[in-house]
Amino acid sequence: MTILKKVEDLYSNLGQNMCQDIAMYLEHEYVVKTPNSLIMGKAVRTEDGDPNDQWNVVAPDAWFVKTAVGEDHIGHFINCMPYPLPFVGWMRELKNRPVKWYKLEQILRRKI
Repeated sequence: MTILKKVEDLYSNLGQNMCQDIAMYLEHEYVVKTPNSLIMGKAVRTEDGDPNDQWNVVAPDAWFVKTAVGEDHIGHFINCMPYPLPFVGWMRELKNRPVKWYKLEQILRRKI
């Protein structure tokens, strides 16, 4: 199964619009795609509410990973971040869990 098919299946299970998200992130934020993974992320503020509603944030303090599918997707995103921010967060939407924020330095230590 191709990576785009896997992403399409994820969005279908969530009842969300994959094409709309990809278009928004391509236009305003960051998309990293390889043959084996697709990651969409954006710079946000951890204290400014739902990161899904934050666009073009001034003085961000975190990377929010909206979608990550495939092999070593978070590790790949960490390597491709345009610039470091103190935190990285994501949520497990299929498990209906809130965004969990991690210190970037903790993630980097785990990758070493």
